[in-house]
Amino acid sequence: MTEVSVKGSQLDRIESGVNELNQRMARLEERQYSQGVKMETLEMRTDDHAVRLREIEVAHAVNKATMTQGQQRLLGRWAAVGAVALVLLSAVGSAVGKAVLGIVGVE
Repeated sequence: MTEVSVKGSQLDRIESGVNELNQRMARLEERQYSQGVKMETLEMRTDDHAVRLREIEVAHAVNKATMTQGQQRLLGRWAAVGAVALVLLSAVGSAVGKAVLGIVGVE
């Protein structure tokens, strides 16, 4: 029988521990690389969303400014229509009043 020396078995255990640590480190590096790729993908998506959000904000601001101008124009048009209606109603009222005064006989 051959007897294994104590120093040899200690070296074997140390070597197996080092090998296990190397394997763990390799798996850790693989995970880090995988997570790094995922992070880059997410950063690109975030940048894309930021660009889209900026475009939407600009479009909304332009739309809001145009709608305000359009509403002001519309209010101005209704004011003009109202003024014309008042003039027409006063002309009709004047004509009706003269007709009534003519019928009643008051000059």
